[in-house]
Amino acid sequence: MDQAYRIILLPEVISDLSGIYDFVESDSPQNAVAVIRKLMESIDSLDQFPQRCKIHLSSKVADRVVRSMSEPPFIIYYRVIDQDRVVEVMTIRHGARKQPKRFKRRG
Repeated sequence: MDQAYRIILLPEVISDLSGIYDFVESDSPQNAVAVIRKLMESIDSLDQFPQRCKIHLSSKVADRVVRSMSEPPFIIYYRVIDQDRVVEVMTIRHGARKQPKRFKRRG
């Protein structure tokens, strides 16, 4: 079995998770932790075969390709940097929100 990819959460993702938690907690405190747990399980699953999810934004440069993973009602956006065996999670958006067309460049 291939070595697992390392997962990096960009600062925006931490902010996204906090906002999601606060929003769900205001309506359903008992579900807030479960929603965050499910999102983190999905993110953690990207350590194996991260290329399995669809391409959201294509690029001629491989590590600039943005992929998206659905975890209803949310969408997780990330990049795969194969040479470093890294998955860079960039943002999490509610599926009903306008989806990003551009992403910040990494370091």
